Amino acid sequence: MVQFKNYYRISQVSKMLNIPASTLRYWEKVFLQLKPLKSKSGVRYYSNKDIELLQQIIFLTKEKGYTIEGAKLALKNMDDKTEKIIYELMSLKNELKELLKYIDIKER
Repeated sequence: MVQFKNYYRISQVSKMLNIPASTLRYWEKVFLQLKPLKSKSGVRYYSNKDIELLQQIIFLTKEKGYTIEGAKLALKNMDDKTEKIIYELMSLKNELKELLKYIDIKER
């Protein structure tokens, strides 16, 4: 098994983001910005940049309730500072939740 540094296989990304691999493959077709590397045998390898894009897609579709078309448009217009700030705050919120879980485990 070839493991590229700072690249993750689809199964790893699926678990990391709690999104089915089939959804990741579908989003790859729909969101043209999402371009994981593919080995000769077709194994997908996602970079940190790909994962950040996937997190943005998840935020737009799950948190904001955008349709796929709405999320595509929002990603094109991501220069809008308000969307960026909201996304960063949501990311920070998720990181803080993870830290709280860690702290809770350490205190037991």
